[in-house]
Amino acid sequence: MFPFDIDDDEINIEVEEDKEPTDYEIDFNTGRLTGRIITGLDAIIQWVRIVLSTDRYYYPQYSWDHGVELSKLIGQNYDEDYIKSEVKRMISDAILIDKNILGIEDLKCSMERDKLTVSFTINTIYGGGEINV
Repeated sequence: MFPFDIDDDEINIEVEEDKEPTDYEIDFNTGRLTGRIITGLDAIIQWVRIVLSTDRYYYPQYSWDHGVELSKLIGQNYDEDYIKSEVKRMISDAILIDKNILGIEDLKCSMERDKLTVSFTINTIYGGGEINV
């Protein structure tokens, strides 16, 4: 039943090449799909926005690698320098699991009561882009 008489050199192993990321576009204002397919940098930026809007460890349907822990900083009376360093560390930890992302630069964050606003430049193998959340 099993083909045990096949030599190792007769087995064809297909190596999956790194493919450009592809996703369905989401309109974040309405929360609906637009019907368009996006690739490359646009798909990565959309994925980053989704990751940054998801609380890590909160939703059981996501793995523990998905999401960010920024909600721990909201409502605390931390020093602004501490908040900035923690935001950069948490964002980097959340998004650098994607091998297409090289890093982040020009991080700016502001916190007013229970609202944290973050903007930064993301560097990917497909170029750079601005992210505001």
